[in-house]
Formats: sequence, C-alpha cells, structure tokens
Amino acid sequence: MTELTQVEVKQPKFLMMKRVWLAIIIPVMILYFGGIKNLVQLSFVWIFICMILLMLAYKKFRVKKWNAGTRDVLNDKGDGIWFHEFGPTSLRIDEKSKVIHLKEDGNQRTYPFSSIKEWRYNLSTTRERAGINKELDRTHDFRESGFYISVDDVQNPEWRIMFFPQKGDFNSLEGIRDTELQLKRWMHIFEKTINKA
Repeated sequence: MTELTQVEVKQPKFLMMKRVWLAIIIPVMILYFGGIKNLVQLSFVWIFICMILLMLAYKKFRVKKWNAGTRDVLNDKGDGIWFHEFGPTSLRIDEKSKVIHLKEDGNQRTYPFSSIKEWRYNLSTTRERAGINKELDRTHDFRESGFYISVDDVQNPEWRIMFFPQKGDFNSLEGIRDTELQLKRWMHIFEKTINKA
C-alpha cells in the first residue's frame, strides 16, 4: 500500500479550552480576593458553576475532536489514491490498481472495481420526537447516516463508511451541510473513478 500523507489536523486540547480555564480561575479569584472563609462559604455556588463550565467544555471538546478526526486524501499527488477515514471505518480507492479497500469496525476487505455494484449516501436529519407534542427534531442521526457501498460479496454485501462534520456538529445546520458536502464529494469521486474504469 502506498504511504498516505496529509496535512496534520490540529487536535484540540481539553486543558486549553476557555471554559476549563474559567472553571479554574473562579475558585482562585474567590480565594485571592475573599480568603479561605469566603471560598468555603461560597463553595456550593462556585462548585456548581465550575461543574457546568466543565461539562460544557467537555461537550465542545468532543465535537472539536471528532471534527479533527476525519482524514481525507483526495488524489493530492495525482497518483490516483483517494482515501477517507473516520472512526473505525475507512475507504481507499486506488485508480491505478483498480481496487477499493474498505474497512468497517474490525472487518476489512479489498475488492476490484468490477465488484462494486452501487453506492449511495444517507443523511438522516429528521426524526420524530416522542412526547405530548410530537414534532420534528432536525438533528443528524449518526447511526443511520453514512456512505453505503454495495459489493458483490455474499459475506459482506454492504459497507457503511462513517462521516462527521469538519465544521459544527450534528445538531447544527452548519454541521449537517458540511456532512452533506463531504458525502456528495465522495459520490462525485465514485462516479469519476469507478464508472470510468
């Protein structure tokens, strides 16, 4: 396999997030300006505020980490290598060898282009919310979304490649649009490489 190179995406650091620093500064400021007595008396308030800040920071950290978790190589060197990886899934197209390597969870296989039957994507963005007032919840359903590749293989007839927004998250219009553009880009790549073969 050819070595894949890519510009390294900067990974977020939890301790460098503003909310984490704010959660650290609050008790320090109370101690500095009010002393140990005020720190103890106000402990319920500042502990509650700091816990909320840390939970919000962790949620944002996870989204940023997932944003940076996508690896894409889009024939950057003109060598016919197209590659996408997110989480436990990946796909690698080698135009010169006319093969595609697929990985989903612990399972991976390589197929000739002739084994590819069809490809499609699913971006589930509307779910019905349960409750008294049933309404549509415009969020991205990660479990059903992805790029699906059907192959001529009795053991593994369909593969699902996961995608995550590189900007925003699944609950934002920005994130849904970013994921949609990534999926459409791969539809175009498949049409350009597999259909051409």
